[in-house]
Amino acid sequence: MRFKRDTDLKHWKDDPVKKITILQKYTVDGRDVINFEIRQYTHHCSYQRYHTIYTIYLETNNSKIETKYNQGIQMSDNNIESIAHCITNLNGVYSTINRLLLELDNS
Repeated sequence: MRFKRDTDLKHWKDDPVKKITILQKYTVDGRDVINFEIRQYTHHCSYQRYHTIYTIYLETNNSKIETKYNQGIQMSDNNIESIAHCITNLNGVYSTINRLLLELDNS
């Protein structure tokens, strides 16, 4: 299985501290989506306080992709819920998934 991960994410090697599943086991434009979720990674840098990054992760039947969505220092704990709300109600789940599928196809 191919896994395309944003190069900026190499700093975050541990498992996500929190994740919210948006969609599972669904077909989008003829492609099987196994899992689509928002992930939160947090760590402590020596020169910064806690640094947080939010990613979007998509797994299909033959590939995975994870890319940066938002990042910052000491973001509020409920930001992952706000991001999930934004994707599901404002941006659109399918437009976000289609963007990720295009990224996979172009790699």
